Amino acid sequence: MLATGVLVAGTAYADESKKKEGCERRGESRFQKSDKNGDGFLTADEVGEKRWAHIKVADANADGKVSLAEMKKARADGKLGHGKHKHKGKGHKKKDKPAAA
Repeated sequence: MLATGVLVAGTAYADESKKKEGCERRGESRFQKSDKNGDGFLTADEVGEKRWAHIKVADANADGKVSLAEMKKARADGKLGHGKHKHKGKGHKKKDKPAAA
């Protein structure tokens, strides 16, 4: 019985690890696509004001641009959520819509 519990827990951990790796790859891919001039940094001009308002917290050295390393560090520190997907995971409650008048 104990071996089954360890196997299930190990499988769940492996699944979560694969999801995290996939998320990181998608994030890196999105970063590369957004880096229009290929200099390794994102700026407000490249990503637009709305997205910049979200990611500028990652600009650790306040140089007006965000590197992939800065982005990863900010995400690890909890400064960045998962954008539009951040409220769809477990533990997040749906907000009730106000009743129509």
